[in-house]
Amino acid sequence: MKKVTVVFSGILCVVAFHVNGQLVKPSPKQKILDWQFSAFDQDGVYGAEVNKAYEFLKGKQPKKKPIIAMVGYGLDIQHEDLKNQLWINPADKADGIDNDKNGLVDDVNGWNFLGNANGDVLNKTNKVADREFMRLKGQYLGIWFNGKDYVRFDVVKDQPVVVPKPANLTEFQYFRKQVLPASSIGAAFMQADLYRFMKYYLFHDFNTAMMEKYPDLTKVDGTAFAKIAHNYKADSLKYYSAQFLALGMTFKMPTAGVKPPLMSFAKYKDFFMIKYPQYALKYEAELRKVTDNRSVVGDDPNNINQKNYGNNDVFSNSAFYGTTAAGVIAAQRNNDLGINGIVDAQLMPLKVYPKDGEPFYKDIALAIRYAADHKADVIVLGMPNAICPPEEAKWMSDALVYAEKKGVLVIAPVWDMSEDLGKKAYYPNRHVGSAKDLGNFMSVAASDEKGNPVKATNYSKTELDLYAPGVNISTTYLGSTYRISNGSLAALSVAAGIAGLIKSYYPNLTGTQLRTLMLNNVTSRAGVEVEKTIKAGRGLVTDLYLLKDLSISGGIVNAYQAVKAADTLSK
Repeated sequence: MKKVTVVFSGILCVVAFHVNGQLVKPSPKQKILDWQFSAFDQDGVYGAEVNKAYEFLKGKQPKKKPIIAMVGYGLDIQHEDLKNQLWINPADKADGIDNDKNGLVDDVNGWNFLGNANGDVLNKTNKVADREFMRLKGQYLGIWFNGKDYVRFDVVKDQPVVVPKPANLTEFQYFRKQVLPASSIGAAFMQADLYRFMKYYLFHDFNTAMMEKYPDLTKVDGTAFAKIAHNYKADSLKYYSAQFLALGMTFKMPTAGVKPPLMSFAKYKDFFMIKYPQYALKYEAELRKVTDNRSVVGDDPNNINQKNYGNNDVFSNSAFYGTTAAGVIAAQRNNDLGINGIVDAQLMPLKVYPKDGEPFYKDIALAIRYAADHKADVIVLGMPNAICPPEEAKWMSDALVYAEKKGVLVIAPVWDMSEDLGKKAYYPNRHVGSAKDLGNFMSVAASDEKGNPVKATNYSKTELDLYAPGVNISTTYLGSTYRISNGSLAALSVAAGIAGLIKSYYPNLTGTQLRTLMLNNVTSRAGVEVEKTIKAGRGLVTDLYLLKDLSISGGIVNAYQAVKAADTLSK
């Protein structure tokens, strides 16, 4: 165990990944328990049994220093505990010449896919869903299907009009069901557009029906309106508009023990006219936030064949993510500085994630191919995206299959959103754009010292592979300092370090074999009930669940068991 002082003075929280503490120089006066190295039978905590793995490997010599490609946020390559762990491209050198003829000048330690030849870096991007909204809105924006016709609200005529059926129904459904809900601009537009329809129906169809049945509109409330709404089931758009309007007439926070008052139909029409313009303004405000800043890079992000872009500056103001992950994996061991990483490895930083926003799939796909071509053993990805355009899914699939053929293991974290990954997909995943399940793709979530999953982490008995220690993990930070990290990126790093450790002693194992070994040799908690928060409807529910119902393996990554299995397999 190495020596380090960490001074706690606040918490910087990011969904699925946190680091906290002041920037401090290491001190020999205080030890931090790197509990991810521990074993329950020896230390009473559910670590990854790394120390036991090293005990088993005593007397054996590592056969290689594995290459771990970090397709993510960049890296502080000058950090005192990481600078000796950098991958060095054997076919290139820093002389301003593309010595290895791969189209990338001086890719000595890795590559930055978000830079340009002038040294500029793209730090902020739009969400993938927002980019897709801007790409497809000219074809499909405002078109609704009401069960019979495709309609659009004509703002000039101030009424709904029937429009032709979209020529590409698959793309239309993708836009409606995936892009719009995931895009903040799309969601704002849908709200504003739906209110246009609601306003029209409120003062025409609904108003007429109410006057026929209830002449005195000042006494009609949401309960009566809800009954009227059932007359419009043949038109789903009109029906849901009526249901929503009826709900709005009854929605008011009740006083304890008192039934909430109902708003009259007449008053609600006045109220609606006041609220309606706010939604249109919100859409305009969201639309103004979108900027086409890819011009900083200078390539066409929609052309996967345009590859010669970026620069070799792998450090950036988002490199704290990559630096914290790198320390857990491969901080130099036993050098009397900072912390011990899990494995003595070569780190290959490939920057594709901006400081703010979401990455481009083109960059991720090309980075995966770069890593595979340069003999990476393990590829570590950053946080996944909520949607993936069909064409770009093909790019991702081809890159992941390419990595699989090269024998590379790809490891990805999950978000802490309490979502069932069997119902809500994030990308990349082991199915993305492919007809087959990728055997070399592993997803990891965080667990704590007691062997319980982080309550808010995403889960699935078919999509989440395993858990790994990801709470209160000491690691490296910018400027040769150290911090505590939490969440899926920390857990991902533990799993990646263990994969690298296995590969260093058993280099002939493929990525698919590595994943199988790690899945089949976990610390099993399959039959244990754990407290977990899951998304149910629009809310969250916390209850007890069996760990076998939350992940494929039903357990926590175990370096010792996996190394023993690898040793047996190698014989």
